[in-house]
Amino acid sequence: MFLLDDLLHESEKFREAAADGEIVYQEDYTVGEGPSRWNTDLVVGPPMDEVQSSLGGNGDIQEAEPERIWLAIDAKSVMTEHQKARKNRQRDINSFADIMHRHHPGAVTGGLLLINMASEFRSPLRDEGDITSHDDVENLVQETVEMFRDIDRANGDVGPNVDGVGCVVVEHTNKDDGHNTRLVTEPPAPQPGDMVNYREFLEIITETLEDRWLTGEPPELTSMAEIDDLQAELNRQTVSVAHSAHMVDSFIDDDELSEDNIEKLQNELAGLESLSEEIKREYID
Repeated sequence: MFLLDDLLHESEKFREAAADGEIVYQEDYTVGEGPSRWNTDLVVGPPMDEVQSSLGGNGDIQEAEPERIWLAIDAKSVMTEHQKARKNRQRDINSFADIMHRHHPGAVTGGLLLINMASEFRSPLRDEGDITSHDDVENLVQETVEMFRDIDRANGDVGPNVDGVGCVVVEHTNKDDGHNTRLVTEPPAPQPGDMVNYREFLEIITETLEDRWLTGEPPELTSMAEIDDLQAELNRQTVSVAHSAHMVDSFIDDDELSEDNIEKLQNELAGLESLSEEIKREYID
């Protein structure tokens, strides 16, 4: 929810879309079924049902079920046993991005990681008094940050990789000893300019979301072009139609709508209708 507040604060387009009821958010959103089922911490997208615009345009975003997913964020943590936990979290973020893109092509995906740098930690999964000690914890944290810095990224393209990863480092013992939790800002915490620094991560996510869904050109889907099955083609066309429809809506609001905008949307709708007929012939007729 802090991240959602930061998105509203940093992005004027995001704030305007939220105030106009064009986007909503939902926590604990489940995508997929069976083995590929995934619970995502935060998603944002256009609402399934119409929602009331924010009175006064103060930029508040309403909680409601999204019809499509434009942004998905998954939050993970490495609190103890870093060497084992960080490998699991790396797999989690990669799997999350892949599953989300299979169900919602074009979704902007981000992984937010909380890393603990406390030299001692009381795990709630262990017996009372069983405290884990971490030798050379600063080096463990540095290696963990580097691992998530090296995760393959989409770099603005639409594809199976995550769009951004942010790392936040804290000192948290989870012990009842009066030790206050501390946000770590000095190294090995990511520094300004580092792609996994929280502010840099926020900027990457914000710019990608704006360019792909709020202000930019239709998503570039060349990374999926070699996939020739009907379901993949349906996903590609759905993304393009959704983007064009949103842009037409924006042009109407700005009194800048042209015949070219309408013709482009009509052509994409016609292509989607043709594809639906092909799917019908393949699976029903």
